[in-house]
Amino acid sequence: MEVIVESTPVFSEKTKSHAWTATQVVLGSLFLAALAQVSIPLYPIPMTLQTLGIFLLAIGQGGKKASYSSLLYLALAAFGLPVLAGGVSNSLWIALPSAGYLIGFPIASFVIGKMVRMRENPSALWMMGSVLVGQLIIYTLGVAGLTRILSFEQSMMVGLVPFLPLAGVKLLMASSIGGFWIRFKKR
Repeated sequence: MEVIVESTPVFSEKTKSHAWTATQVVLGSLFLAALAQVSIPLYPIPMTLQTLGIFLLAIGQGGKKASYSSLLYLALAAFGLPVLAGGVSNSLWIALPSAGYLIGFPIASFVIGKMVRMRENPSALWMMGSVLVGQLIIYTLGVAGLTRILSFEQSMMVGLVPFLPLAGVKLLMASSIGGFWIRFKKR
């Protein structure tokens, strides 16, 4: 006697896909929280590796997931977890001098990810241009946020000028690592 048992998967492919996306978003937000701890305490904005994280997430995860990772990171900060630069815990992060930069994270990550995905095989120059656009978004919103407490000139001097040398290094690092990642994924 032969018994035929038809089995159905416990989780559908769609459910597995959603679970994998959620895992990537959570890991992305934790990656940003970790990079926030690598900081040089400048006043009023600390210098961190978070923007490098934004660029890498945008290139690696794509615009949508990277944007969700950034939003989850901001939600963790809003819940009072110590994820801000230097391990700071402040659920009212929107009132901090760094709020403009933080608001720029999900926007920049979305734009960078979309720009990189516009090309099937993005060149190094295209990758650098995409990251540069993201940097401009973050710094524009950051300096604009600083003008709540400082003059425009002061905001530029403390919120942009000190960050420019490291911004160039981050741009080159993100473009290089992102290019390697894209080529690796296509194999």
